[in-house]
Amino acid sequence: MSRIFHHLFIYFVLGVLVLAPLGSIVYEALQPDAGHRQGVALLQLGVDRHFLHALMGTLGFAGFAVLFAIPLGLALALLMYYAPPKWTPFWEALILVPFLIPPYLTAEAWSLLVGPMGLIEQVIHLLGPSLESFLYSLAGMGAVMALHLTPLVYIMIRASLENGNYRLWQSARVHGAGILSAFRLAILPLLLPALAAAALLVFLDTSAEFGVPALLAGYAGVSVLSTSIESATNVWPINLPRAAAIGLVLCSMGIVVWFLYRPLVQDNRGQIHRQRLPATRWWSILPISLFAGIGTVLPMLAVIALSFEEALTNGLRWNNFTWHHYHHVLSHQSSAFAALKTSLQLSALVAVAGMLAALLTANLVRRGGRIAALVDLFATLPMVVPGVVLAVGMILFWNAPWNHLPVFGHPIILAVAYATATFPFAVRYARTGLGQIPPRLEQAGRVHGASSWYNALRIQIPLIWPMLIGGATVVFALSMRELVASLLLQPAGTQVISTYIYGNFRQGIIGDGMAMSVIGIFSSAVILGLARGALIRR
Repeated sequence: MSRIFHHLFIYFVLGVLVLAPLGSIVYEALQPDAGHRQGVALLQLGVDRHFLHALMGTLGFAGFAVLFAIPLGLALALLMYYAPPKWTPFWEALILVPFLIPPYLTAEAWSLLVGPMGLIEQVIHLLGPSLESFLYSLAGMGAVMALHLTPLVYIMIRASLENGNYRLWQSARVHGAGILSAFRLAILPLLLPALAAAALLVFLDTSAEFGVPALLAGYAGVSVLSTSIESATNVWPINLPRAAAIGLVLCSMGIVVWFLYRPLVQDNRGQIHRQRLPATRWWSILPISLFAGIGTVLPMLAVIALSFEEALTNGLRWNNFTWHHYHHVLSHQSSAFAALKTSLQLSALVAVAGMLAALLTANLVRRGGRIAALVDLFATLPMVVPGVVLAVGMILFWNAPWNHLPVFGHPIILAVAYATATFPFAVRYARTGLGQIPPRLEQAGRVHGASSWYNALRIQIPLIWPMLIGGATVVFALSMRELVASLLLQPAGTQVISTYIYGNFRQGIIGDGMAMSVIGIFSSAVILGLARGALIRR
């Protein structure tokens, strides 16, 4: 009976979080477009020039991100592997930090850096106009996403280098090959799967991005699919069939890219050959610090500086600095404090409930079989489906006339959206933790009459709690930064950190938005640091 209840609970969770929204999207995409009395909305996209323009914009946006992120990630990985600087952990942390900053915040920071009254123009009176024209272009949007995703490329290529055969490089050098020839013959062929996988992953993440094009595409004269979906749901007249049809196209692109990506990371037959640690090189600090400056230091300095400025037009002057924005954000009666409180509560709820559901799901997947494989597929599916598509699916499902559950229009809908988007990460952490438990311990528990619930409480959780805490902190951090689902689903009178920052930036209230950005980033960093400290002390 316990096992049947366990299975039914998992099926219910996956059905509500994943299958119901996606099924609603498919159904709505097959309805007539709101602007036409007949014909299927999905088929009508083929003759819609606005959709075709957005499709080309999405492909160009993702293409530029790949073009910038892959060389940057490759160069950083080669430097850190073959010519590491002193204090390598410190420099590697700086390389990874841009991935922790939400891309929409990076876009906001750079628009404030290079605008007509931008900080770069105020300080050095040079490069401001040219950088501004580049930022507000398709290539500039791709560059912003590349700054965010280069750490991901770096991690994948660095892992491939660690798993490669260093003796091939040595053999090539011994037989007279130069550095470039040895790299081309011995190293590059082994890196091609990782490069291809990284390129596909960058393309997938960029094509689904909403925040960066929402902030920059209008000035660049560019349209992309994610913002087209948001316009169809938020701009009158509302056209849900069109939004669902565009979402289905974007989702199909993601699924195709994902299935191309998976074989490249699964078939890894390399062996780890520990090479002698190379000598440190002082000169490698220069390119690494350049990337860290562009991707982390300059954006964060811009956010912090503007959070203290009383008036943006007065520039960087001592008499223009004030604590007013932080006082307003942290005032108990302000809408900013309410948004911060709501984000913390929802993210904490999703972190705890999501990890418990992920642990139950991982237990089912661990048993193997066709059902387990299907459950694993559905649990991973939200990683492939863009957030804007999931949000539209939730609107269609939870706001359907026949659905009388009081979820849509209540803040709990945001928790459901965050749980859906982060569920694949929670399941991966839970599966990794369960994989570390010796099977004999659980077998011994079952032999002595312990139920699956008792095994989970007395054997699994005490052994894998570090992985559960790690997964919960990741889920918490991702929930705190979620933008597009929050914009589309937030009830009237409710705001969270991301929508408060986005709304203030769009309305020109820069100081309060930047102060909230600083608080959000550092609060997430403190929570991640505390969790990391607990794991280290263990």
